[in-house]
Amino acid sequence: RAHRPLPASWERAVSAGGRARAEARANVKKAQAFGHVMRDAHGRRLLQGPTALEGGTAVLAATAGAEAAKEEAVHLCAMAAGKVSAVDELDLMLRSARATSRAAIALHVVVSSHTHAAVRALLHRSRAAWQSSDVTVIAADKVQAMVAQAMPGYNASSHHTGAWGAAKTFLHRLLPSVDRCILIDTDMLLLADVAQLWRRFDAFGPKTLMQLPLLHVHTPPPSAAVVRAQVREAESNGGTLGAKVARTIQDTDMCTCVNLLHLGRMRAGAWEAMVRDGWNAVDERKRGDHSKMRVSNQGVVHLALKQRPEAFKHLSLGWNLNHCANFYGCRFDSAAWECGEAQGAAPAAQQPTSEGLFAGAFHANCGKVKLPPGIKRHSKVPYSESQAEDAFFTSNPNKRPSWNDFSKFVAVVAATAWAPGRVGGLQPGTGEATGKQCVLRSSAVCG
Repeated sequence: RAHRPLPASWERAVSAGGRARAEARANVKKAQAFGHVMRDAHGRRLLQGPTALEGGTAVLAATAGAEAAKEEAVHLCAMAAGKVSAVDELDLMLRSARATSRAAIALHVVVSSHTHAAVRALLHRSRAAWQSSDVTVIAADKVQAMVAQAMPGYNASSHHTGAWGAAKTFLHRLLPSVDRCILIDTDMLLLADVAQLWRRFDAFGPKTLMQLPLLHVHTPPPSAAVVRAQVREAESNGGTLGAKVARTIQDTDMCTCVNLLHLGRMRAGAWEAMVRDGWNAVDERKRGDHSKMRVSNQGVVHLALKQRPEAFKHLSLGWNLNHCANFYGCRFDSAAWECGEAQGAAPAAQQPTSEGLFAGAFHANCGKVKLPPGIKRHSKVPYSESQAEDAFFTSNPNKRPSWNDFSKFVAVVAATAWAPGRVGGLQPGTGEATGKQCVLRSSAVCG
């Protein structure tokens, strides 16, 4: 059974002693839920999202009526800079975020001069979908200067994402008025409610700066069994890593594609000190050499992780069902719209599988990158129109790979339309009445 936590208004009234007792009881329930496996008629494990229990950790379900109106806005951040096709990706990612959640969403988009106009047009079309939205324009030379302050000698163009990828490391500077945000890459689609991610900030410790997928099951047996055990332990503990496990994490294990960032704490100075110390610890002969170290935003975050692992928490792999890992053996199952009044009832509670996975987000990474003639992969080429096609093949759906049937979900999201006059600001491809807000529920099958 899915165990529904206390409403947020009750939880705040619990005394310190009562909270400890409640947490102890919740831990027992989490352990029970973590061992449960949902199976269909054919005995296959079934992953569903959104869930009331995610990664073995209790998550508050969405509330109804006046309680929902008081709910804190989810702050969603995105980087759509360099190549105009990134805006096409952003469009679909935002449609998926709006389709799968009734939460109020405040949107913060970082752009370059190449993408500024297209993003402005997108936010105008989708204006009814957001509580608020803002755009921050960055320039490559300014990013390079900012990065050099923390990492002298770092060349932002040494990775194909260029200055735009490096800028993800310094969102605390680029978004000075934002305290916390969920950074999601534009080549991802949400299958579950982004509000579930936002509520994970409540479980941050006093020194936690970010939470992202840190463990990745990509090693062959028998090592894979060890990593799977580490994943289960971390996800059953709400993402907390043991010191021994933290030391074994490689930069290829991580993904900064979906990252809960406490920007307020990062601005306090600890973050840049970690980045600086991590960079200084790298042999000067390896710095900036892509063949010897990962020079992307992900590589820089890994350097910081090695300095202070206690500042990081692991996020369930269900939030990164990615192409690189063959979706961890998962396959898209189905999607359906639930339409009701804008302040309708909370969605039905669902459960994760025994491995803590669920259908949180689909990641269309590891696709073929189009580079100009004569340019080789990992060359110092800026992230621009050299990758002309967006990750979801919006302009040519016939080129879309199967992605273990996740292409069907892409098609469902692509069929929606921004509708300024509609409740929720998004029109699903169902022809539902405009007085209702529809939420997209999806599931995936694994094993």
